[in-house]
Order: sequence, then C-alpha cells, then structure tokens
Amino acid sequence: MKNAIQHIRAFLSVVQTGSFSKAATALNLSPSALTVQIQQLEDWLGVALLERSPRHVGLTSAGQNALLPMEKLLLDLDNIVNAARDIAASRLGVITIAALPSLCAGVLPSVLQTFRQRFPGVEVRLRDVVAQRIDTLVLEREVDFGLGVQARPTHGLTFKAILEDRLCLFTPKNHPLAKRQAVKLSQLAVFPIVLTGRDSSVRDLVERLFADEHLPLSAGLEANYMSTVLALVRQGQGITLLPESADDGRDDLAKVAVDHPAVRRQIGLITRTEQTLAPSVIEFVQLLEALRSPVSVD
Repeated sequence: MKNAIQHIRAFLSVVQTGSFSKAATALNLSPSALTVQIQQLEDWLGVALLERSPRHVGLTSAGQNALLPMEKLLLDLDNIVNAARDIAASRLGVITIAALPSLCAGVLPSVLQTFRQRFPGVEVRLRDVVAQRIDTLVLEREVDFGLGVQARPTHGLTFKAILEDRLCLFTPKNHPLAKRQAVKLSQLAVFPIVLTGRDSSVRDLVERLFADEHLPLSAGLEANYMSTVLALVRQGQGITLLPESADDGRDDLAKVAVDHPAVRRQIGLITRTEQTLAPSVIEFVQLLEALRSPVSVD
C-alpha cells in the first residue's frame, strides 16, 4: 500500500508539472526511478495513464478518469494522517467522562478550565451519574473513562486512585456538636441524620461505617443532592455526614472532623482492563492527579 501511494504521488506530480524531469526534481528522484514508479502503477492498474512524447506528456482517457479519484484519495489520506497527528498531540479530539455528580459540580470545572486553555481543540463531554452507573458506562464503551470510587471488584475494569475524599460532620451552628474539634461516630448515633439517596456512594459509606461499629443509624430524611441535604440541615432537620468539600461556603453551618480512619476513601480513574488511553485523556488525568486534595463526591 505504501508503494501504491508513492506511485500515485509520482503520477500526480507528473500531471501537475507536465514533465517527467520536473516531477523527478520535485520528488527528489532520478528520472529513471520516476519512470519505473509510473510504469509499476500502470501495470498494477492494467491501463496506460500517460501519453509520452519527446516534447509532451499528456493524459490518456484512463488517466483522465483516474485523476480526480487519485487526488481525492491523497487528500483524504492527508486529512486522516493530520487528524491522527492532531489527536496524538492533543490538538483535536473528544473526551467523554462518566463522573460522580459532585465531582462535575466541584473539582472538575476548574480542571476543565485549565485543560481547555491548554488544549482548546479537544471537546470534553461530562456525564454526571451515580457510582453504580459509572462502571457500566465504562464497560459498555459509552465513555472513555470514569471518575468514581472503587466498589466491589468488577471483571474487565481497572481502578487507579488519584484523589482522596474524606467525610465530615455538618451541623447547624447551634447544635451541641458544632463547637467540637472532632467527633466520634458513637456521638452521632443519638442524633437524626439526613442521608443522601440510596444509590449514592456516600450513603453506602455512611451505612457501612455505622454497621461496622455496631451503632444504630438514626435516619431522619434523605435527599438525592447534597445541596438539598445541606438545606435540610440548615433548617434544623438533622445533622449529616458528607465529603468535607461539600461545604458551599455560606458559613451558616459548622463543619466538624470525624475521628475514624474509614471516613477517608480513594477517588480514582476507572478504565477497561488493558485499555490504551488517548494522549488527551492522559493529559486530563495528569491535571487531576496534580490536585492531590480531598474532593466532594456523591
């Protein structure tokens, strides 16, 4: 195939210059080498493409018919090569990501801004979904990769930790626990807790923490979005355990550390096993890895 492309380029150069000698010079070939390439192309096609005379080189009818398709072929090939090189250099492309909703609302926007400044030709598409959906979307190749928590081992998927998430207590400012530097889970068990939805990874973690410590979980209300959970806490409907960066900066809630090692967990890159990441994806992940700070997740 490589030789065929070279021979087509040789044919088009002869047509464009109207001369074997000029075409040979343009292609950095000897006239005899150029002549061999044209003959091999004609032998391959089974027709004569050029009419040769001492003073003139012209197209045969077969050459005239082949001219435009060959020009288009090389143009398409050049476009394919250039597009592939742009993708390799992260100048063009599309990245599709499945991420936890609060990642999309929290840490990802600033990462996206930096990424778009560096690689304006790469389009990023975010799909904010709960943790259980991320694995499915990655496995079904609907997204390039996922950003979420490591759940049970799933065949065909690989998890690589890149960020850390830590739960803390949010209470109204007048709550008995609001002035504490840190609290233990046993101190929370007597208060109604506002929980995130049942398909939330935060809900799963909170339930496991209390179950492992054999503590009762006094569920008050539940809501799908962390912003709603915080609103309910502001209204005095209970306390809640959420990632510390769920704090929306309104300064009307107390945020208290939880003294328990299992409140920390890893947020990571979820990919298909043996998947080769595109250069633009690698660049995006490197920006995430540079954060190395706690983030808010659902």
